[in-house]
Amino acid sequence: MEISQNKWVFNGDYTFAEIPQHIDQLNKISISQPITLDFSKLKNIDTSLLSFIFEIKRKANLSNQSVMLNKLPKNLLNLASLYGVENYLK
Repeated sequence: MEISQNKWVFNGDYTFAEIPQHIDQLNKISISQPITLDFSKLKNIDTSLLSFIFEIKRKANLSNQSVMLNKLPKNLLNLASLYGVENYLK
């Protein structure tokens, strides 16, 4: 994940194997302003990415900050719909 000010660009794979390292990165970050998550550079994903997004949103909420999702891939939206959590991606 490339973080530049308030824009976080998700690049590469976000599957069960990679999520722990991304969680470690998230734990080191303070969210002090609204952020935009940009998914334009994603490669391989699975449902673990949904959990990671929810964790980012939870952490931002604890700091009273908003999270905007940008360029969500169709396969992620399909997974969210399959699990009935598409409303949480708004």
